[in-house]
Amino acid sequence: MFVTLATLAALISCMFVASVASTVSALRRENQDFKSIIDRHKAF
Repeated sequence: MFVTLATLAALISCMFVASVASTVSALRRENQDFKSIIDRHKAF
C-alpha cells in the first residue's frame, strides 16, 4: 500500500516538474520571438 502511494506521488511530482519545465521553455521561446519582432520593428 505504502509503495503504491509513494510510486503515485513520485509519478505526479515528475509530471509536475516536466510541465513546469515545458512552460518555462515555452515562455523563454515566446520572449525571444518577441525580442526579434521588436528588433525588426526598430530597423524600419
